[in-house]
Amino acid sequence: MLTYDSLAQFRAAHGGTKKWDRTLEAIANADAVATDVTYSVGDSLTYRVVTGPDAAALTGHRRYLAVRHVLDGEARVAVAPVAELTATDAYSDLTDRQHFTGPAEEVTLPAGAVLVAEIDEALRDVRVDGRVVTLRVSVEGAFFANK
Repeated sequence: MLTYDSLAQFRAAHGGTKKWDRTLEAIANADAVATDVTYSVGDSLTYRVVTGPDAAALTGHRRYLAVRHVLDGEARVAVAPVAELTATDAYSDLTDRQHFTGPAEEVTLPAGAVLVAEIDEALRDVRVDGRVVTLRVSVEGAFFANK
């Protein structure tokens, strides 16, 4: 799990790379989209603005990173390494999802924060008090080389 206190911090770390620039584009467009409707930017990113938890179970992905950006208010998410969890269903290649149970670290994200859960982690939205952009960003292309 990678967390950033602000979009400026996220942009400084990852701006200039196509997939992360698309992520920033989606976040910048968040105020212009309908709540709870899924949109895409190119073929490598989907996003939606939510006012409640988007992933009620610990959910892991193999082809997409889970990203959360708090527009206003705050959000609480739980993240855990998949290797430390128990699968409750089989991985679906159609949905790129697998659900898990087990202990997870809960993190409170204030307004402006960005969280990235990588493909070896599962994420669950615990609480949303405000508006959050939830994004699924393709793992192809640039990645976090320092992890």
